[in-house]
Amino acid sequence: MDNNLMIFLVSICLITLLLMYRMVKKKKILFKHALMWCFLDLILLICIFTLPYLRIISDFIGIEKISNMIFLFGFLVLLAICIGLTTNVAEHRLKIIKLSQEQGILENKLRGLEDEYYKKNNNK
Repeated sequence: MDNNLMIFLVSICLITLLLMYRMVKKKKILFKHALMWCFLDLILLICIFTLPYLRIISDFIGIEKISNMIFLFGFLVLLAICIGLTTNVAEHRLKIIKLSQEQGILENKLRGLEDEYYKKNNNK
């Protein structure tokens, strides 16, 4: 791989790491999501510096061009991220339903107490 390309890719990884750090610090992204992107950056850095090993792996899998294997790997990583975020959305949906039900119960109790209070005060 060309040295200029390696320097460019490493600098992109470092910039991404700095952006993730900054976003976590400003609370614009959750730490667990930032860890996921940092892990992805780490894997990309490993791939950059171990290109001959990637050739061996792609030959073993039966993929002729290493670029196709990298695209396949990227697709699988993005698929894993989508599954993780979908799971996260489903968990939040269940929490929202539970909170809505609890709020409805509390509002119903409050109305009952208000009615009871007004009945007591109006009868006196």
